[in-house]
Amino acid sequence: MNDHLHTTVTHRNKAVIVLGMHRSGTSALAGLLHELGLEMGTSLMSGREDENEKGFWEHEKIVSIHDRLLAQLGSSWSDTGPLPPDWFRCDLARQCQDEICQVLEADFGTESLWALKDPRMCRLMPLWKPVFERVNIEPLFILIVRNPLEVAASLQRRDNMDRSHALLLWLQYNLAAVKSTAGYQRRFLTFAQLLEQGAPRLEEILRGFLQQPAGLSFAAAGASKFLSSELRHHVMSDRSLEDVPDIINRLYRLLVNAAASGDGVEDAEWQAVQGLYLESTRLLNPWLDLSDALRRDLTSRNIAFDDLQRENEQLTRGLRHAEALVQEREAHVQVLDKALQEAQALVQERNERVDELTVALQEATRYVRQHETSISTLTAELEQLKQ
Repeated sequence: MNDHLHTTVTHRNKAVIVLGMHRSGTSALAGLLHELGLEMGTSLMSGREDENEKGFWEHEKIVSIHDRLLAQLGSSWSDTGPLPPDWFRCDLARQCQDEICQVLEADFGTESLWALKDPRMCRLMPLWKPVFERVNIEPLFILIVRNPLEVAASLQRRDNMDRSHALLLWLQYNLAAVKSTAGYQRRFLTFAQLLEQGAPRLEEILRGFLQQPAGLSFAAAGASKFLSSELRHHVMSDRSLEDVPDIINRLYRLLVNAAASGDGVEDAEWQAVQGLYLESTRLLNPWLDLSDALRRDLTSRNIAFDDLQRENEQLTRGLRHAEALVQEREAHVQVLDKALQEAQALVQERNERVDELTVALQEATRYVRQHETSISTLTAELEQLKQ
């Protein structure tokens, strides 16, 4: 555990699981939990300059497993369509559970209290419940909720996501989170509470989980590292929710009240909201399936277009490189042609010189022969005179 945490926890294998829709403050909450002393693992996603500069606080290996599973199921984090029936019982899900257990044993096997955050877990909790049992983990859930219009505005800014799409995702994520954590220890927290109350509110929640009146100490200076008004780029009043569908408004009010009272969701209203959603999905699922199919088709076409565009750019670069090589070789050929012409001229010049020397040699040879004949004649005459 982090040195900031001083406690006499006697029960081991407790994990604080942060749940909430994307862009709802889950990263800020997880970062504050880390400052409070809870381990988050050894492989965390780093933040980006234009998004979550202070970190995502998501375990890279866990997120990778989640994304791979969703992709194999024909889905993604932003897909509003339902997952296949009994998806969590398929061979791929069991393989993912084995991988998750290995990650948890490696990163948290010696930790008595740690934390994990990935918004995808809202929809993938059926995958995780057997994992909690296998590795002897008692999950403690913190469900954080943010004004759905603020979430939609943030997703529109980051992903250019349509508002109605974002609102439907907000509804599905929060419904799934509430439903899948029923029967477990859980607390509700609003994004506004996190920013306004911060560490004291979180200490109160953790003490309730651990059933300890005291024993947790927090380095208050660390709170400003994660909690500031700069985290809230989109601020909208609750009155603006009058423009959203009634079911979203009702669920948001239900979760806000649960966070304020600390008593959990009011059962009658929860049943009403859930029943309203189930009824609406029976009517809307065919259209949602069609919409998601069209969105996936458009995405695949965009991906194919991007691939073709990259391939075209590569071919263009290759063509330009080939043209440069041809120009370079043509220039080289011109140099060689000039050198060949100069060599041919030199050879011709030398051939002419050889011809001249040959003629001179022939003349010299005739001259020598003439003189040899004269010498022979004189020699004979001299011999005669001697006699």
